[in-house]
Amino acid sequence: MKLDGKIAIITGAATGIGSATAKLFAKEGARVIIADINDKEGNETVKAIEKAAGNSLFIHVDVAKMAELENMIKIVQDAYGGLDIFYHNAGIAGPGNLENTAEKDYDISMAINLKAGFFGAKYAAPLIKKSGGGSILFTSSSSGIHPSPAGSPSYSVAKAGLIMLTRALALSLAKDNIRVNCICPGPIVTTPLWPDFVSRNPGVNPDDLTKTIVEQTVPLKRPGTPEEMAQAALFLVSPENSYISGIFLPVDGGSSAR
Repeated sequence: MKLDGKIAIITGAATGIGSATAKLFAKEGARVIIADINDKEGNETVKAIEKAAGNSLFIHVDVAKMAELENMIKIVQDAYGGLDIFYHNAGIAGPGNLENTAEKDYDISMAINLKAGFFGAKYAAPLIKKSGGGSILFTSSSSGIHPSPAGSPSYSVAKAGLIMLTRALALSLAKDNIRVNCICPGPIVTTPLWPDFVSRNPGVNPDDLTKTIVEQTVPLKRPGTPEEMAQAALFLVSPENSYISGIFLPVDGGSSAR
């Protein structure tokens, strides 16, 4: 029980990587708050956790609205009295290449992928400090290390921003015993977001692009799974790894080694 008694918030936890991580954290003893805009699947994740004898709570949160993020922290404080882990995992594919990017689409992509991580950490950090310290985690991307192979400069900029945010907060929050890290997943084709990633640009066949990305950019020649990303997240937030802070961990089948 690596997270026995810990309280964890995971944004974007209704599906995909977030859902897999929520289930794993609960299995390891954490009380998990599912924060998502997707009510139906968010509550289904809670039911799956509770069916496995875990403890979970769903909160409807639009992470693009900073007031809802702040209110989320207040709800958790009232319900649990503390917080040990804040994991900003929510994200969207956003717009495609430069010429197809409208300002409004750029803004919402930045709000969800990057700004929500910044302000989520701002609102969560005091409660984590009050609990004696803990972890903040972000889901960046291999596209935050290298330009997006699916042709989205705005997505790469947002995810690269999370890497720098990780490093900056690891320094500024160390005094409060708060570790800050992020994971950089490679292609995870079974998530609901993947079709959006590979269909952002007109004239591109999504199936062909998926095959190209996996075969030409991933040395292991296969996509990752949400469960593999969840294991990486667990590794970084576990108290047993309490000397790890400020890193971005590629979980990408070797792509970052190129």
